[in-house]
Amino acid sequence: MEESLLKSLGLNQSEIKIYRSISELGSGTPAVFGKSAAIKRTTAYSIARGLVEKGLLVEDTSRRPRTFRLASPSEVLALTEVDKRLILEREKLYKKLATELTTLSASSTYPVPTVRFIEEAKINDFLHQQITVWDKSMHDTKETSWWGFQDHTFVEHYSDWILWYWERFPKDVDLKFLSNRAEVEVQFGPKIGSRREIKFWGEATNFNSTTWVIGDYLVMVNTRTHPFYLFEIHDKRLAHDQREVFRNLWPLV
Repeated sequence: MEESLLKSLGLNQSEIKIYRSISELGSGTPAVFGKSAAIKRTTAYSIARGLVEKGLLVEDTSRRPRTFRLASPSEVLALTEVDKRLILEREKLYKKLATELTTLSASSTYPVPTVRFIEEAKINDFLHQQITVWDKSMHDTKETSWWGFQDHTFVEHYSDWILWYWERFPKDVDLKFLSNRAEVEVQFGPKIGSRREIKFWGEATNFNSTTWVIGDYLVMVNTRTHPFYLFEIHDKRLAHDQREVFRNLWPLV
């Protein structure tokens, strides 16, 4: 057994001595191959166990004292498949780490937006919980008006939440929404009062979702088709620019 080959496989000098000793004996106990390699029995056993973990030796635990033999050619070749899987798994981990480092690097230089996706079953709870965050953001930015476009289907499905909000939250908040003309909105409007202003934007029937600008948050809610879903983007500049779009559209509608 060539020493250079074993070295290239990452074996140290003691491991090489034990491996070559076992290869010459065919198999043996730590006392036997340890003596052949001029290594103490306890040390020889520890080294042999390490070679078992590397897949180069096989330990027969059914015998007393335990014996070790060389892994067969097929067992050694099987190690290449294990190595391939480990390499692929490590590659995935490195890629994930690289992605996180990129994001970390970007966040230290750029204000990276945060995005949340909420599935239909969780939308109602999310609206009740997150409204305090949105309300605080409005007051922190001194933008106490909601701007946006509200699809009438949101009112059809979440009218209870709308009424709950207007009964509980600060009186200095007002809402200015463009919407598509629908009977449900005409009937619902008077239930809130003047702080909830809705302008019907012609025959704006091709919009598929509700869009809100709330402080530094941009929120989109699809309630046209199941499954419903909600996207929340927290980005100061994006929210500012979208608010300006709706602010400038308002007097034109």
